Amino acid sequence: MRRKFLAFLVWAVCLLVTCTASAAALVTDVNWGVDKYNVLRMVVDLSENTQYNIKIANDRELQIKVTGGLGPKVVRRGSIKSDLAKSFSVDREQNGVVVRVPMTKKVERSDVKSFILKKDASTGRPPRLVVDVSTNKVNNASMKYGATSVRRPAIRPSQGPSTPVGNRVNFATTGGLKGKRITIDPGHGGSDPGAIGPKGNKEKTSTLLIANYLKNYLTSAGALVSMTRTTDKDVYGRFASARNELQARVDVSTRNRADAFVSIHHNANNNRNIGGIATYYYPKSGYDYKLGSAIQKKMAAASKLRNMGTQQANFYVIKRSYIPAVLLEVGFLSNYREEQLISSAWFQKTIAKAVFDGLKEYFGG
Repeated sequence: MRRKFLAFLVWAVCLLVTCTASAAALVTDVNWGVDKYNVLRMVVDLSENTQYNIKIANDRELQIKVTGGLGPKVVRRGSIKSDLAKSFSVDREQNGVVVRVPMTKKVERSDVKSFILKKDASTGRPPRLVVDVSTNKVNNASMKYGATSVRRPAIRPSQGPSTPVGNRVNFATTGGLKGKRITIDPGHGGSDPGAIGPKGNKEKTSTLLIANYLKNYLTSAGALVSMTRTTDKDVYGRFASARNELQARVDVSTRNRADAFVSIHHNANNNRNIGGIATYYYPKSGYDYKLGSAIQKKMAAASKLRNMGTQQANFYVIKRSYIPAVLLEVGFLSNYREEQLISSAWFQKTIAKAVFDGLKEYFGG
């Protein structure tokens, strides 16, 4: 009798181990993003919730260790466009998976924050492990998207543009929208997801949707529209350097002899209560502020979001475009309410129509 009981016990334990192993979590994807304050975010998609551990090895390598297995389609090596890290790797370990991110500067454990996002039944998004590294954080929006200065803007929105800088090319500023050449730049794309909201919405997705709506409004009015991208892809090429990627977007407007350049983005902040809408310009053509203020006024009125104004910034794409150019920050993906708005077709169409109305006003239509 005792032998039968022991045999049954062994069988039960084996069955339990088998069931537990079959239910082990899998790492199904690994992505990264950099927000406007240069916080590096690593996102590890999981098949289900599991245990994890964060470690800094030799002050120079972020290690994200996850208990579970590795999915078959996970990229094992990838590039990162950040001055905090340039690459990552994904490897199997005895009891799980480790994501290694070599850092370009010393990192302390206190610089790293992490949390698990539960599975979202409404969107079908799987559980995700989110790891933010903020040792490189700055307090100025001018660092986002390839800027080279961290100084705060010297000009307030009410003061208008300063003396134009750089070469001036021929471009139209009056006469209505018909026949005007306009380049629309949906921010990020491809290997660069941009900001990622608490529910997993990616900046690269909604910026493209807004851009497509805007294109339809403009073409219906007779404008000639060029897009830096029309699908979820990098403009220069997969995992290109930040400078090459950004210059490729500027080159689209140059090749198409554009009269105006509009780059569409979403904002992000570690404080999830912060929200609002803003337009950025760089004063080099004499018309950048005029274009930005016209669009900002329409977007703020239509969206009802906090009006953060028309601000000067050093973003690469608006600085290097020698035509009137603006970069729009359409709400904060890090804000729960605004993430929900940004992901809705109603909001995307509303913003697109507002940008269209701003361009119409700018060109005197």
